[in-house]
Parts: sequence; structure tokens; C-alpha cells
Amino acid sequence: MTADEKFYQDVRAFTSINEKLLSGEAEIKLTKEEKTKLTFRLKENLEVMKKQMKKGFFIRRWIYRSAHTQFSNILETYFKD
Repeated sequence: MTADEKFYQDVRAFTSINEKLLSGEAEIKLTKEEKTKLTFRLKENLEVMKKQMKKGFFIRRWIYRSAHTQFSNILETYFKD
């Protein structure tokens, strides 16, 4: 994936986010590009989880519902538009 030109900017942004998270600082400041890419991916993940919850049986719905709730709370708390 790192060799593919289409994903170079995504890989670079998420590598930078990962380095900031591993730095151990109490407060992490994201650049505009990092925040935009992370917000976009979180929204995409929420949509996929909604679709998977509709398709799945009880256990699958239960697992996706908890993950969906967590992603939704993160998105609402830290990445409001």
C-alpha cells in the first residue's frame, strides 16, 4: 500500500497521526489535512458498520452496534464540523 501512488498522502497522514499518538503527549494537535482524512475515514467506517448491522444476525449486530456507538461518540466529541 505504501508503494501505491494513490494512497501515498493517506499513508503519510496516518503515519504522522500514529507518531503523534505514540509520542505520549497529553494533548495532540492535528494538522488540517490529518483531521480531514481521519474524519472522513471515521464517517466511512460508520456507514459500513450501519450496513453490516442491517445484514447480520444477533451476534454480528451486537458487536457492530458497540463499535458503531464508540465511533459515533468519538466523531461527535472530537470531530464536530
